[in-house]
Amino acid sequence: MLKQQDKENYFGLEGLLSSLKQISSIHSSNRGPFQAVFEGVHDVEGKEVIIQVALPERFPTEKPMLFLKDPKSLGFLPHLEKDGFICYSHDEGLLLDESNPSGIVKEAFKRADKTLKDGLNQENDDEFLNEFEVLWSRQENKREVDCLFSPGDTFEEVRVLLDESSNKTIIVNKQDEKTSRHLNVFYKRNVEKEFSLYKGIHIPFRKNSKVKPPTYWSFWSMKQLREIVSRNITSSTKKQLQSHLAKMKIKNQDKLFLFFSIPIREGERVFFGVLLENFKRKKHLKTPYPFSHPLKKIQCSFSMIPLSVKRHNQEYLLNRTQGQNQLMGKKAVLLGLGSLGSRIAMELARAGVTSFLFVDNDVIDIDNIYRHELGGNSLYVRSNDKYFKMSKTEAMKRKLLEQFPSLDIDYEMTDVLELSEEEKQNILNSDIIISALGSSTVELALNKEFYGRKDSPPVLYTWIDPMGLGGHALLTNNKSKKGCFRCLFTHIQDNSILIPNRASFAAPNEVFIKTIAGCDSVFTPYGSLDALQTAVLASRLAVKSLQGKEIGNPLLSWKGEADDVLAYGKAVSTRYSFTTEQLYESRYKYQVENCPVCGSG
Repeated sequence: MLKQQDKENYFGLEGLLSSLKQISSIHSSNRGPFQAVFEGVHDVEGKEVIIQVALPERFPTEKPMLFLKDPKSLGFLPHLEKDGFICYSHDEGLLLDESNPSGIVKEAFKRADKTLKDGLNQENDDEFLNEFEVLWSRQENKREVDCLFSPGDTFEEVRVLLDESSNKTIIVNKQDEKTSRHLNVFYKRNVEKEFSLYKGIHIPFRKNSKVKPPTYWSFWSMKQLREIVSRNITSSTKKQLQSHLAKMKIKNQDKLFLFFSIPIREGERVFFGVLLENFKRKKHLKTPYPFSHPLKKIQCSFSMIPLSVKRHNQEYLLNRTQGQNQLMGKKAVLLGLGSLGSRIAMELARAGVTSFLFVDNDVIDIDNIYRHELGGNSLYVRSNDKYFKMSKTEAMKRKLLEQFPSLDIDYEMTDVLELSEEEKQNILNSDIIISALGSSTVELALNKEFYGRKDSPPVLYTWIDPMGLGGHALLTNNKSKKGCFRCLFTHIQDNSILIPNRASFAAPNEVFIKTIAGCDSVFTPYGSLDALQTAVLASRLAVKSLQGKEIGNPLLSWKGEADDVLAYGKAVSTRYSFTTEQLYESRYKYQVENCPVCGSG
């Protein structure tokens, strides 16, 4: 908030604008509120325009807003909104020096001036394409449409689902189980039965298409749209489109949904649409009825409504994370869905892995809900007035599909040591196997079997040390046979001797098992945050392996506090004394030359 003396000065605008004065508000915009607004004349590449500088209520914590008083005075330019607002800078990552409000105003003016000049000189015309969907969404009378598929580079017919009462519109490109699941999860209705079904088409523009969106004050005519389409599609698309249009006959009550996509970067396309409706015969003009499709020949009058597409497809949404589209089509196997395995499954789904196989023979129990990805709503399933505990595999599948309906998930509710050969082949037919069983004995047996299989993908073992000491992730079979889980338990001089896990931060032979109500409630004490941090460590390593960015078999660890362990009368290992840097630098040094499984030497 500005002090009174600050409000009475012009923050250095005197040297930037002529005929400068303070005004009460920005009449062309509903943005605000503002604590002060200034107006003056400015020369932009030989054209005199009126610039308005508005200081938001939270200025100088919030950046100034600059406007062209007449939004049309310089024509249609990139980063110039319909209310005259000049989008000169993004807020994300912006740092303002609150002690220098005049400096903030001058810098904002400088950037806004450059934005306008770049637009007039056509130096930022490429931004029209990058901002196409935003500019399209600013059109008058536009309607929003949800899209559940990723537009490709081929012409196709699409299905349009419309709720006639609310105009809620959804487009899909197929009718299958996965599409139905998406619709049910997102809209909590039986959309396919309750919505009206219309047909639409998707017309892909060719690479390097130069298409400007329509101005805010004048939408495209059908003649303009036809010219744009004809100029920017391939000969193959043109043939398919002409064949489709030849079969179309339009009646008064019809609705025609036209969607278009423009490639802008590898794997990314602008996507927008137009709805044609209210078809009527032109007065004093004899035309055949039903009419031809307007893209073929204009024989009637009709309404053109811009359709702003809201993407719901996985490929697009993943670009808002780290753009992990390269993980699409990857299959991960999770052995063990405890507090660690369940979180890894969730994080890999968020990272972009699209296919999962879960192996676990346990049910979700009330004892574990405070450190498990699954909560109380996954405990029981009711059938015929009886309650049954839900398996972790089924519960995890349901939870993931509720959040990410595009996933493919299978599971085996069985012990990993009792898998049939067919089930083993299903596991091996994957891109990575992640073992979070919490049983060294079982995992040593798996390590020996996986290592002996030529068809085994990379295998990642992950586990948690007790009482917040830390967590570990070991990648094996990852383009190299050097290093395996057995190395951690192999005596350096005598490989027939099995020793305690050398990666552990707890001293050898320390026992941390606790029980609350007898033998049936035995558990290893660690917290939810310990499981979460270990899951993050393991998930990052799994992603690097899936991306091909990790070519070795590293042992990664995070180290927590030892206070609780020492207070419990237990000791820590020598490895616990390593710094974070030392742990990372020694990530390959666990490998044992005389390991009976991998023989790392």
